[in-house]
Amino acid sequence: MTMQPLFYKKVVPLNKEKHRKLSLSLVDNFNHTKKTNSVYIAAVEFPKASKEYPIVFAKSADNEIFPMAILGLKDNENLFVGKKGEWLANYIPAYVRRYPFILASGTDKSGTEFAVCIDEGYAGFNSKNKGRKLFDDDGKESELLQQTLKFLQEYQSHIQFTKVFCNNINKLGLLEPMQAKAEFKGGKKLALRGFMGVNRERLKDIEPTKLSELLKAGHMELIYAHLNSLDNIERLLKKLG
Repeated sequence: MTMQPLFYKKVVPLNKEKHRKLSLSLVDNFNHTKKTNSVYIAAVEFPKASKEYPIVFAKSADNEIFPMAILGLKDNENLFVGKKGEWLANYIPAYVRRYPFILASGTDKSGTEFAVCIDEGYAGFNSKNKGRKLFDDDGKESELLQQTLKFLQEYQSHIQFTKVFCNNINKLGLLEPMQAKAEFKGGKKLALRGFMGVNRERLKDIEPTKLSELLKAGHMELIYAHLNSLDNIERLLKKLG
């Protein structure tokens, strides 16, 4: 991989021979996310995530639309990680929970285009039997690894649905650039830009057939979750003080 995902240090494909003796001490704090001010969020997460994070949309270099949960209002800032590394919200985004594993493009024996990878830079990986093993004594996937694979595969399927949702609202012309501004005591100002949101007026004017399609696809509830989540920007501003 030429580019490391957010807060991953050294992503490499999981290899049964190379990593056979590895054990994993589970992540017990989130300090590795401290300099991450937003993370990708899947559509299935919108209902829970919208209660705590602003959900917005961004555009990749190849013009692909994707949703993000805002964690901080400045670069290299995560307002949801406490002094001891604890997560300061009830719901933790799946992007964060999957660490130190990740599913990347590749090909397995069945021809499926994915490859399970790990962050070799994560200090919790060790060959001293600390934590839980990735493989058993016979070289078979441990229960931990099986559970991880299931989670990653489910997450990947959610990503596909999310792409369909984002493409749909983009084609309907519902998205527009947004920004959030704030002024603090002492005259200090802050402006958050570079993201998009659904335009309420355009949503009201959408033709009935398209509206019906949004409802049937389950996309309308996602739109409302996104719109309601924008109130959380004010909460972040209060955290910033």
